[in-house]
Amino acid sequence: MAGPATINDLKDRSFRPLTDQEQAVGATLLEDAWNLIQSSAPSAAERISTDITYMAIVKQVQCAMVLRVVNNPEGLLSEQVDDYQYRRDAAVSAGVLYLSPEESAILAAGGKTLNGAWTIRSHSDPRRGYWLHPDQWVPLP
Repeated sequence: MAGPATINDLKDRSFRPLTDQEQAVGATLLEDAWNLIQSSAPSAAERISTDITYMAIVKQVQCAMVLRVVNNPEGLLSEQVDDYQYRRDAAVSAGVLYLSPEESAILAAGGKTLNGAWTIRSHSDPRRGYWLHPDQWVPLP
């Protein structure tokens, strides 16, 4: 299975028409991207079958991974001819297929498993206070 994204999803997310060669390579890269996604988020296949929103997110991530390669297969960071200079964003200049940390975090969001020994919440605990004794909680005003 090549994942939820199809070549049409890739074409819809591209800013330009894709050549026949880019479409052929893109189809293969979509499968490779799906394999990387599954290795990072093992429950992805199960989750896309039950959660339409998650499936849309996986399609988005899968296409973004492939378009980074299709749009810059040589991995050029910058080029210069006389006075003209062009520099790409480093995030899209690698020219290799990879799952970014941000994309990995998006795929892991809402999952039932934790990836580490601790979970650091981005919000504070609404219960303010302290434990005076193992059986006595003292709330702060």
